[in-house]
Amino acid sequence: MFAQKKNNHIAYCLVLSVCTLILVVAGYWASPPNSFTETFFFALGGKMPEGLIQGAIYFCFFLALFGVDALNARLRREHSIYSARLLPETEQYVLYPEDVNQIKLRTIEAERHLGPSMITDLIKQAATKFRSNHSPADALAMVETVSDMQRKAFEREFWLINTCQNLIPALGFLGTVLGMAAAILNMGEVRLMAQASPTTGAVAAAVPQTAIGAADISMLIDNLGTAFFTTILSIVLGIIVSIVVKRTETRVEDFLTGSKRYVVENLVNRIHL
Repeated sequence: MFAQKKNNHIAYCLVLSVCTLILVVAGYWASPPNSFTETFFFALGGKMPEGLIQGAIYFCFFLALFGVDALNARLRREHSIYSARLLPETEQYVLYPEDVNQIKLRTIEAERHLGPSMITDLIKQAATKFRSNHSPADALAMVETVSDMQRKAFEREFWLINTCQNLIPALGFLGTVLGMAAAILNMGEVRLMAQASPTTGAVAAAVPQTAIGAADISMLIDNLGTAFFTTILSIVLGIIVSIVVKRTETRVEDFLTGSKRYVVENLVNRIHL
């Protein structure tokens, strides 16, 4: 199921990236020459094929945001389990072995209506371990083990998000290198053409050299613009993704810590033999 959702996210992000590029290209060609809007859309990838680098950056950006949104939706669903009140939260409430059995049965029934979750799994594992040997210490060790497994499961969910987060600056650097390389090659071609141009007839030679120089200077500016603008775009989008991902990582860590504390304080520590 999660693999299907990831495939859907990839398809959505691809379509969204293509639509974004289409709008940017349309804005670039519809803008007046040498205007601010033309420069703005050029920075966003409006000129093709140079804008394909920006398109790849958009794809990684959208894919990271979709992944973060999916994790946040999962966290909201996990937090909704607390409303089921599966464990007693009253002060100085004591649980006996038969109470632990009833808690496990209520948790299984809650899973039938609300679906499986990490909190219900944590409760079931702790209750099952206690039922096997009536040892609260072993139940506590089981909570620690299951909690570590859940943390690793969440870390696996972050692999695609972290990959996109790392690819955004990498693609920006790639665009910078390609733009600088194209600018250097263009300068080399201009020098070769200048050396091959005739030196006799000052007036006749000056006219073609001036025309060639103006065209090549324009191409040089475009190449340098591609280099710099891809870097700026990747930095801006990379900062946004880093902030969003860091916030989600904090929420995941808080949830895992809170769920373990919830089970330990309201189940394991209340057991009375």
